[in-house]
Amino acid sequence: MRNIATTHLLDAIAAEFGETCYEVPVGFKYISAKMIETNAVIGGESSGGLTVRGHIQGKDGIYAAALLVEMMSVTNKKLSEIYREITERFGGYEIEESDFSFTPERRSEIVKMLLEDKLLPEFPFEIEKVSYMDGCKVYFKNGGWVSARFSGTEPVIRVFCEMPALDEAKGICRLMQVFLNLA
Repeated sequence: MRNIATTHLLDAIAAEFGETCYEVPVGFKYISAKMIETNAVIGGESSGGLTVRGHIQGKDGIYAAALLVEMMSVTNKKLSEIYREITERFGGYEIEESDFSFTPERRSEIVKMLLEDKLLPEFPFEIEKVSYMDGCKVYFKNGGWVSARFSGTEPVIRVFCEMPALDEAKGICRLMQVFLNLA
């Protein structure tokens, strides 16, 4: 279980173990609900919140950190070594995130453009699909994606992008920023 702003690397890892990685909106309440619905083993989000079946139904960053320390202890490897092994096996993607403030008027304009009229910039990558489950998320055929969503806790719009290369992720974020006229 992961939210829409979390790496798709988790999907590849889940598939390797014969599991499905479900995508839900941002907010741990969605992760917890979907975990209960599907009897999922683990759920987490990009902020570092994580829970496992049988543990609390809320995010627990301390527990997540303890699991990382245990993994390092059991494998006798640095976290960087574990990550390198994972990306060598499953591929790696780079994530870029940008936050932009806006006026109430700009919010209305962005909502109309992106969520009502469903307008998108001309991307340099072929689009596989578009989701409006939580903001707007564009999935590219190369495995990358870009998401623009309003924060539920502060007056900002967040643009996330995951691509095979960091310069591609930065470029797509910038393209979305210019398209939405964000300062």
